[in-house]
Amino acid sequence: MKSDRSKQLHGSRNKTHKLLPLVAGVAGFTAIALFIFIILETNDNSSRLDTSELTTKDNFNPQHKLESADLQALRWDEVNQALATIGNDESEIERLTHLAGDVATPPAIYLSGLLLIAQQKPELALAAFHSLSLQSIPVSYLYAPHRLQQVLRPGEQDNYLSALRVAVENNALPTLIKARIQARDGDLSGSFSSYLQTDPARWASYDLESFSRIGSNQGLSVDLARMISGSIASGRVKTGLLPQLKQIANQPVSNSEIAGFEERIKNAIRKNAPEGRVAIESAKMLLRDRKIFISRQYQKLINLYLTSEPVKLATETVLLLFLSSVDQSNLQQAETWGQELKRRHTEAEVKVWVNKMMASL
Repeated sequence: MKSDRSKQLHGSRNKTHKLLPLVAGVAGFTAIALFIFIILETNDNSSRLDTSELTTKDNFNPQHKLESADLQALRWDEVNQALATIGNDESEIERLTHLAGDVATPPAIYLSGLLLIAQQKPELALAAFHSLSLQSIPVSYLYAPHRLQQVLRPGEQDNYLSALRVAVENNALPTLIKARIQARDGDLSGSFSSYLQTDPARWASYDLESFSRIGSNQGLSVDLARMISGSIASGRVKTGLLPQLKQIANQPVSNSEIAGFEERIKNAIRKNAPEGRVAIESAKMLLRDRKIFISRQYQKLINLYLTSEPVKLATETVLLLFLSSVDQSNLQQAETWGQELKRRHTEAEVKVWVNKMMASL
């Protein structure tokens, strides 16, 4: 009986190549032409006071012009309310930039940095951020300086990012910022779990890059598409993001996107960045698994992944584990990996093939 399954196992290999989709992701392009995006898209409202409470305060009334005294008394949890009061009024932005530059408190200096970004003066903005010690900036406000530094000084040490990583480990960040840092550092499963806890209304253009990275994981791509589709159906996604989100959720990856993904990974490897280290480790594991499978050490391969979460594994690994489990007559493991294959590939022929293999047990 086992020899028959082995023949079926190896004879069906020509049918399984279609189950090995190409790992690809979209490397989002960060433009700095519209600097205001850093102001509006990099701070998570979850760490702020309730908007209704703030808008009743006289100094944040749209009819009230902020003055030096207001900036002197500005608290961190009022920074974004101050920005909302200013809006897109260029003359008001310029006026407050000068006022904020004369106030030495950390929130006011930080606000001046954001206002300089709005005026398309990124170098001055970064200088303003750099004038503050990391300890004087709440961790939930470190993301804007980090994003600006990545655009202007991508090759330099980013102390903001280092502090953000520590905050991720300590679970001290707003969930949306945490999700972004996790995606950047290659913790795609963790990032996806964090995004599930965010409000789609808070998603911004930078999150498209994170979603593309998450989608490059074969085990997460299906769940990502479901999350995005559900968020779109809820009506809480910004209209400007809809075309890109629909593309990430429903459309295949283009050759140019694959090339961009490969180039991003190469750069990450050269710089020894977390994403590059994850890529190297994943490649080593996949090569190891292939060698074990080719040498027909099926039980050894099964043992390596007894406690693994199927969603975190590459489709090729899932396929090898399914075939190994069938060969070893391990019904429980075959069921686990077979179900994961059917979850990722909803085509009828895949379901029929998996069920046929299971029927031989």
